[in-house]
Amino acid sequence: MKLIDRLRIATDLLDTFFHSLTPFDVVLQRFFKANKWLGPSERKEIVEFSYNIFRKFETLKLYTENITANYGKYFVLAYMTLEEKISDQKIVDAFYSSNVHNWKFSDFDAKFLKSLDRQLDLPRHARLNYPKWLEPYLIRAFTEERLEIEMLGLNQKALVDLRVNTLKSNKDTVKAILADHSFQVEDMKFAPNGLRILNARIGRGNPVLKDGLAEIQDEGSQLIAKICNASPTDLVIDFCAGAGGKTLALAADMQNKGRLFALDTNEIRLSQAKLRFRKANVNNVFCNEITGKWLKRHAECADVVLVDAPCSGTGTWRRNPDMRSKMNENDIRELVELQQKILETAQSLVKKGGRLVYATCSVLMEENEDQVEKFLGKFSSFERKNISLCESNDVSLCKDGYLRLSPANHGTDGFFAALLEKHAD
Repeated sequence: MKLIDRLRIATDLLDTFFHSLTPFDVVLQRFFKANKWLGPSERKEIVEFSYNIFRKFETLKLYTENITANYGKYFVLAYMTLEEKISDQKIVDAFYSSNVHNWKFSDFDAKFLKSLDRQLDLPRHARLNYPKWLEPYLIRAFTEERLEIEMLGLNQKALVDLRVNTLKSNKDTVKAILADHSFQVEDMKFAPNGLRILNARIGRGNPVLKDGLAEIQDEGSQLIAKICNASPTDLVIDFCAGAGGKTLALAADMQNKGRLFALDTNEIRLSQAKLRFRKANVNNVFCNEITGKWLKRHAECADVVLVDAPCSGTGTWRRNPDMRSKMNENDIRELVELQQKILETAQSLVKKGGRLVYATCSVLMEENEDQVEKFLGKFSSFERKNISLCESNDVSLCKDGYLRLSPANHGTDGFFAALLEKHAD
């Protein structure tokens, strides 16, 4: 792809993102749908280039803080100059080679390039790429000593993780199919049905995904489902099912038996999840929109309730590096309030002797341990249990009986989980 085309497309994508509430992956999907002439290699180049900019977002923000218009353009110019080491003259030549009338090199563009200080002494938050206001939260979560190591882990590019669908296939079969398509894979360290692709991305048209033999799912997410310890005789509720990734893992653990309810407040998400369930040969799942009537009818009915709560997503920054660019402190406060309400609602579905699993893909204690402690202070009928994965796999998975995962420690996304049991009497 020509330099000017890469610059122009990335600028358009970033400007669309900055001026909307739309996640960047959705911005990309819409762009590719509207530009079907782009080939696979060009799409890959656009995706990689755009996400690399977000992996340097806080650094680039320092250089563009005085920009008031065409914000995306100057982010791209700064990245090309500072990270890709493209010369000013090559950028100027690219502009003059463009046939697009509004893509001309201006005097302001020239001044901007000259202003870029290649030797700038970066503050820690910019060097490690997190919002400055978030630093106290991250230090509390990781400690001062671990902050740099953990943030470097969250800034790295994630590999593709797969969960083999044991309702339709097995690891050996999936490995063989992937090998036929030149993929190098390895068994996951912790998730028993997990495979990690080491050398490439995988398209939705690949047989293992197209035929429902496996699902793309981070190893940490797979472990959340394992903590539920759902059996074929259980009634299980996935309270915030979303697109159904953990529901699929639970259904496989239940051997397609028992009853598994996938709940969500979004009917469109549930409709999309149904398609995934059908492709995976899952037939023990009932999809329901969360309503007061449904909750009342199913009070204290569940052996297991999984609350995979809406959260800041700080643990998924490897895969969604754009998320940190729009975060603010008020978002955390609002999420904490929402998580409390969801937990208080979901607990009413747990029967005596049943289990409530609270999970997030956040690394922040405000969304994790603090929420559990507040909940236990309000609902004395529950007590926290140590997660058994500590014993069966690797003690480093857990801290003080909680599941706490991070890229730096485990090669997974950042996840948290707590296991709460309701008293039998």
